[in-house]
Amino acid sequence: MKLSIIHAIHSIDPAHGGTTEAVRLLAWTSDSVRTIVLSSDDPETDWGSDWPCQVRLLGPAKTKFGWTPNWVAGLRDLLQPGAVVVIHGLWQYHALAAAKAARAANVPVIIYPHGMLDPWALRQSRWLKRVAWWAFNRQVFRQAACVCFTTKDERLLAAPMLAAIHATQVIVPLGVEEPPDSTMVLKAEFASAQPALAGRRVFLFLGRLHPKKGGDLLLQAFARWQVTDDPGRTVHLRFVGPPFATHYKKELERLCASLGLKIGTDVSFAGGVTGRDKWLELAAAEVLVLPSHQENFGIVVAEALACEVPVLLSDKVNIAPFIAEHGAGLVADDTVAGTLQLLQGWSRKSADEKKAARQLARQLYVTQFAIQTARRRFLEAAKVTAGQRMPSGVRRVPCCLFV
Repeated sequence: MKLSIIHAIHSIDPAHGGTTEAVRLLAWTSDSVRTIVLSSDDPETDWGSDWPCQVRLLGPAKTKFGWTPNWVAGLRDLLQPGAVVVIHGLWQYHALAAAKAARAANVPVIIYPHGMLDPWALRQSRWLKRVAWWAFNRQVFRQAACVCFTTKDERLLAAPMLAAIHATQVIVPLGVEEPPDSTMVLKAEFASAQPALAGRRVFLFLGRLHPKKGGDLLLQAFARWQVTDDPGRTVHLRFVGPPFATHYKKELERLCASLGLKIGTDVSFAGGVTGRDKWLELAAAEVLVLPSHQENFGIVVAEALACEVPVLLSDKVNIAPFIAEHGAGLVADDTVAGTLQLLQGWSRKSADEKKAARQLARQLYVTQFAIQTARRRFLEAAKVTAGQRMPSGVRRVPCCLFV
């Protein structure tokens, strides 16, 4: 029997970043797997039209909670024997609707929290989340046959919330696709497209411009670091990603001015990029810098590794310990001092040490974060879970740890 995997997510808007990209990467169809993605998005957006699987947009959502009456009808013909429902993210209507429909059809549920049970995340809008937990999310987890975490740290951070939940817990790291060309080809193309940066050393921040990502820490640390380690200003700090709000980008630009950083010369804000343009930015970077206050996995980290780009991470990026262990980057506190330590630590490495870090970055991608590896791990958990009916008789799913 062909396995049907039904992914339920609040939105597949590309601007939402990590969770949307994780679903896109796991949403593949083959001779043995049928995949369908459902979201509360407005069908007029046409998001997901280029995905390699069936996508149903059930909106438009009526509220920020994501309520739409179309979830019941959208799921009705999909919940057949041999199916499994995968709920991505929490706190919004898609989780409740998918869980209720799965329970009625006696179809098992997998939950991917995507870091939404981390203490930092729980402190954001904490009263609303407390209400949502007791109103419905707790019951959704009690129904689940399996909970998938992307890292060991994510599982540890979520443990207090799931102390009374008996679902099987597995660690299924995400993966990313290969770059569309060799690093050398992509670098040359970037230099042609960005002649002002040709010959410059580029330190890259790639992701949404959001306070949790630590962009302000990076600017402050970079300004201090320039004085001691790069007085000739050979390094250009490049922010690539859409702002979560217009005012926040303006705040970062004002911070640049107050620190004496010249936009266009020392720092640039490139806006959001997708597809090949994203890979050009990654390939051209000397390092990726991500000083986030909270990061569940960081798909961009795996993408950087695929391009032989070492990563400088805060210790709040859940994948950071694994990166440091394998020599593919550096890790420090999510503070200005910690971010400065990252910049100094990298700049003071010898040429041979930097070359070795680039080689280790690529090796780590090949062995752990290639998309085929991630899909195989996920499919192992889905196949076992698909044979289950209700949590009372849950069988143990083999733990898909880094190997």
